[in-house]
Amino acid sequence: MVSNVKKVPWKAGEYKKQNWGIWLHSISSYVGRIKPAFAHCLIELCSNKDDVIFDPFCGIGTVILEADLMGRKAIGNDLNPYAYLISKAKLDRRGLDKEIKYLQRIKLRTDQIDLNIVPEWVREYYDDNTLKEILALSTKLIKHKREFLLGCLLGIIHGHRKQHLSIRTGYIIPYIPNPKPPKEYKEVIPKMIEKVKRMYKDPFPIKHKASILNQDTRNLQLKSKSIDVIISSPPYYNTIDYVHVNRLRLWFAGVCCKKQDELSSTLIQQKHTYLNQMEDVGIELKRILKDDGLIVFVLGDVNYGTKSVKTAEDIREIYKKIGFSSHGIVCDEIPAARTTIVKYGGNTAINNKKTKLDRILFLTKK
Repeated sequence: MVSNVKKVPWKAGEYKKQNWGIWLHSISSYVGRIKPAFAHCLIELCSNKDDVIFDPFCGIGTVILEADLMGRKAIGNDLNPYAYLISKAKLDRRGLDKEIKYLQRIKLRTDQIDLNIVPEWVREYYDDNTLKEILALSTKLIKHKREFLLGCLLGIIHGHRKQHLSIRTGYIIPYIPNPKPPKEYKEVIPKMIEKVKRMYKDPFPIKHKASILNQDTRNLQLKSKSIDVIISSPPYYNTIDYVHVNRLRLWFAGVCCKKQDELSSTLIQQKHTYLNQMEDVGIELKRILKDDGLIVFVLGDVNYGTKSVKTAEDIREIYKKIGFSSHGIVCDEIPAARTTIVKYGGNTAINNKKTKLDRILFLTKK
């Protein structure tokens, strides 16, 4: 298995295409997500059909969707409400016709929308009438539990292409370029219908065997010894603030600024607590993993000035102490142009061009 992973098959043939995978994978963007082809190859090499696969830090559900498409029972978990919502959206499958008919029938009442209660930093992204339509639609989608459509709306809530509802911004992080682009009215329902059609461009089964949790990975409501394989890309050492880079989408998902700050302090992303928290995660993962189960962690190197932190090696040593055996680390080079955008302060996005390696760590119970 490890020897086959060393061949990095996700960089060969059709898998090396940047847009490999069904359109549903791209329902909405997420900083630091792994490529669908990478997830597909890890699942294929490290699991068997009908295995129960768990991703404790599933982000927007790339591993979960791909595992489901490959006939595995998949369980994802993420504490970030935006990530949880998008992962759930990929499982809310009602068919193209039903989604289009719902949007065509809906009547958006914007006359009672009061933009004075909307934070000024949100309003700067939109024409007032567009913003009113977004708020009216999101309210209905939440009320009617239309998770797929809400995911589509969040997917076009900001960006740099004509299908996006905001002024021109960064695609993944909503930074505003200088000079600031002009606002223009964009009718929401037609944009949503276009988005839905794109997501259904590639066929996928309506039924699925996947589920998504919104729990703390250190205290999961899963049965002991119930998981065959864990495949995940855990948070990196203080390099990505998963809350504030998604602050605009989180706000439209109902997470206000105060709650976002509170959420940021609870996630595993702080440098001074990271290793202790990941040790607690390991103890819980050992509980839910079957005796012959496998953990596959994708962990990135992080650089602080001249110091390089090899996260995978740190995690390996910690997990050895709590009862896991290591079966090697496979290095995967990342082109500098594709490294993760790691910081978002104000309206500035910064590339960490020194982070050029992902390391794939393999662990089993002793």
